[in-house]
Amino acid sequence: MNDQYKDKENKTVGPAFACKDSAEEKLGAAFDDLIGANIAFRDALITAQRAAQSDISVLIIGESGTGKEILARAIHQSSSRRGKPLVDVNCAAIPDSLIESELFGYERGAFTGARAEGRKGYFDEAHEGTILLDEIGDSSLSVQSKLLRVLENGSFKRVGGMKNIRVNVRVISSTNQDLAGLIEEKKFREDLFFRLNPFTIFLPPLRERFEDIPLLVDYFLKSNDAARKQKIKFSPAALRVLQEYHWPGNVRELKGVVSYAVHMTQSPSIDPGSLPKFLFSEPDSTQYNGRTAAGGAVAPYNLVESVRALERKLITEVLTKAANKSEAIRMLGISRRTFYLKLKEYGLDKQ
Repeated sequence: MNDQYKDKENKTVGPAFACKDSAEEKLGAAFDDLIGANIAFRDALITAQRAAQSDISVLIIGESGTGKEILARAIHQSSSRRGKPLVDVNCAAIPDSLIESELFGYERGAFTGARAEGRKGYFDEAHEGTILLDEIGDSSLSVQSKLLRVLENGSFKRVGGMKNIRVNVRVISSTNQDLAGLIEEKKFREDLFFRLNPFTIFLPPLRERFEDIPLLVDYFLKSNDAARKQKIKFSPAALRVLQEYHWPGNVRELKGVVSYAVHMTQSPSIDPGSLPKFLFSEPDSTQYNGRTAAGGAVAPYNLVESVRALERKLITEVLTKAANKSEAIRMLGISRRTFYLKLKEYGLDKQ
C-alpha cells in the first residue's frame, strides 16, 4: 500500500482511542436512551457527541440490536441540525428497480404508475437535516453507485427530470457487516467506504458489557407501565441468569426478555422461573458467555459477528506486539490493503 493510501486511512478517528478523559465528560440529554457505564460503550457515546458538533459523515458499526439507530438519532439531536428532519433509509429494503425514485424522487409522468404531480425523494426530505443510511453494508452495488454520485456532488436529478437539485444533508450510515471484507469480495465500493467513514464509531455487543445488564434492566422496568405501577424488580438470581447468557440479539433481545418477565411474574420480585426458557436451553451456558469462554471466545451462533469480534481482538493484540505496521501485516498474513481497511473499519488506526 502506498503512502497516499495510508495517509488517507489516518484521517479516521476511532472511538477507542480518541476519547481521553471521557469519564469526566458529560453526555447531553439526547443520549439519555443509551444506557451503560462500560468504558468502551461510554467512549463510543462521547465520540458520537463530539462528532455531532460538526457536519462530518459518521459510520456506526455494531451488531444487530446494539442501538445503532438510537445513536444516530442522538447524534442528530445533538447537532445544529436538530430542528430539521432526520430521514431513516433502510438501504437493504429498497429494490434496485425503485432505488432512484425512492432516493431522489421523480417528475410528473416519469414512468407508468407515477403520481401525476411527481414526488420528492428521501434526499429532498432530508434537506438541511440528516439522512441515516441504515444497514448500508446490505445495499447492492447499484444502490451504492447512485449514493456515491450524490455524496460526491451534493446534487442529483429526479427520475424523468433534467434539472440538477442541490441538497445540504449530513450523512450518518450504519452497518453490522464487515465492510473491509465486502470490499475485498468486490461487493462494496471502496470509494463509497471512504466517503461514509471519515469518523467511525464502534458499538460493542452486550456480551462485552455484562456490567451494564442491571442498568439496562432497571431502565426497561422504569419504562414499562405495568412494572412501574407494581414496583417490579429482578431478584439477584434472575439477574445472574441474564448476566450468564450470551445475548446474540444484544440490547433489543434483553428488552424483550424484560417485557416477557414482567408479564409472566406473579410477584413484585422476578425470579428465574419467570424468565423465558431459552435462557436455560444451553447444557453449559458458560461456554457461550463472552466473559468466561476459553480464549475469550464470543457466542458462536452468528458466524459473521463472532468472526468480526475475534478479528478485531486479534488485530488489537498484534498491534501491541509488533514493532511496526509492516511487521503486524506479516504476523497477520494479510495484504497491506486489507490491513489498513481493517484498521479503519474497527477504529484502530489511531492506536
